[in-house]
Amino acid sequence: MAGCGAAAFGLHLPVLTSSPDFDVTALADRDTARARAAAARFAVPRVAGKIEDLVDGVDMLVVLTGVHQDLIEAALDAQLHVFTEKPVGLDVTETRKLADRAQGAGLLLEVGAMRAHDPALHAALAAVPEPTGGWLIKADGFDEAARRRLLPPGFSPYTFVDDPPQTIPRQLADAHQVTALKILLWQGYHLLTALTLAVPGVTPAACTLDADGQSLHALLFGPAGQPFTLVISATAPGRFLEQIHFGGASDTATVDFARPYEPSTATRVTTATGEQSDFPDPFAAMWQAVSDRLAGQYPADLPTSTALAVRVEDLALGLAGLCRPGPHLRKD
Repeated sequence: MAGCGAAAFGLHLPVLTSSPDFDVTALADRDTARARAAAARFAVPRVAGKIEDLVDGVDMLVVLTGVHQDLIEAALDAQLHVFTEKPVGLDVTETRKLADRAQGAGLLLEVGAMRAHDPALHAALAAVPEPTGGWLIKADGFDEAARRRLLPPGFSPYTFVDDPPQTIPRQLADAHQVTALKILLWQGYHLLTALTLAVPGVTPAACTLDADGQSLHALLFGPAGQPFTLVISATAPGRFLEQIHFGGASDTATVDFARPYEPSTATRVTTATGEQSDFPDPFAAMWQAVSDRLAGQYPADLPTSTALAVRVEDLALGLAGLCRPGPHLRKD
């Protein structure tokens, strides 16, 4: 595993080190002390100082760093399967190249689209199998504090500030479009995943970024003109909302997701027939799907995670390309 931030401490390592299907053999991090702390907490036998040591004698590399491409390429060079956190990158052209290379070598490139395995989302899609419209909203002022609590004392959550630059799609000519792409893929990835699963032929229609570059509002249409609104908003610390609502010809479904790193049992699905909760952990379901794919089993009702990642990144790029800056509001 490369990268020992809050996602490693709070999500991946607890699942992987307790699973009979996986054996975590080595950890690496740009802060070696953080990797040692993770190794001690989860009884991982080895801390690697360089990529050659990390990939030696293993079957899969798990990439949890902020920038993924170089590590994915190193794993494929070593003929390893790869799991990478989402998004694969900011440039879907590069994602396609990596996907093609993995497929050509007979290797898995798994992408952490946790929402694709979320029982709550699939309950909503079962209630509204053909949405005629809806909205998807995220406002997260909770994530940083949650990540801080997961880490050992003395370690702070990572940001993208110290990461190497990522390739930006050439067709995004303006800075506000690049900002919109980052918001869509870093903050809105799970919403876009849900939308592409619910409405495979959805297309971007309009996108606006606020003057401060913090909040985004977009309109998308399904193949038959069904309208969907996407809102990713800045919010005050401690506040959180992640909600998806789909309306259909005979029913509606609203999913209010649990806050980051909190039990999925807090997620609620509300339909005309009542409210459901106590859903199983989508993160554990995602890793079970990875285990199944490593064993040659592929769910018939879901695209591969790489195909889904390409669809999500394509959709984000389309929205970013349409994005326009919003007006500067007068403060008087």
